[in-house]
Amino acid sequence: MKRFATIMLLFSLAYIAVGQSITVQHRCWDIVTEVDDDKTTLRVPMMEAPVDSGALLVTMSMKYLGTPYRYGGRSPKAFDCAGFAYFLYKQFGYWLPGWSGAQAKLGIEVSDTRNLRAGDLVFFGGRGAKKIVGHTGIVVDTDVQTGVFRFIHASTGAGVIISKSTEDYYKKRYITARRIFR
Repeated sequence: MKRFATIMLLFSLAYIAVGQSITVQHRCWDIVTEVDDDKTTLRVPMMEAPVDSGALLVTMSMKYLGTPYRYGGRSPKAFDCAGFAYFLYKQFGYWLPGWSGAQAKLGIEVSDTRNLRAGDLVFFGGRGAKKIVGHTGIVVDTDVQTGVFRFIHASTGAGVIISKSTEDYYKKRYITARRIFR
């Protein structure tokens, strides 16, 4: 009598936007056992695993480091600062305006930089008017003790780079931060 067991694991995945985050859903797990040509299927119910959308956005943004700057640029060929945020958030189903000043009015304000999270938007004054929003960045990480944060952005001189909030240029021009992913 020939006895053997074969176990096959079949599953399907779906990435679904739920509210403000992305959820990976395993629709079902079918475990099929086979002993002497006798097949038995065990169906395990769907499981959900939330994904940190901000961290995922930052991870995606890293592949664009070094992309050149172009005023009005909104594609991987070239970005301006607001176009970079526009492009990345669009990948998550969010449509941001293509101008920093308008982006600074979206979401909820994060008044204390110690509370910033990956993916939050940070805004700075422009070259001529330090008090008027003229530049957008995306938070990469934050020191929760000091509130010092790093952000990725499209700079006019170097294209897409990572900068630190303590750099003189940005320290003097920081205006506000907004949270789009809740």
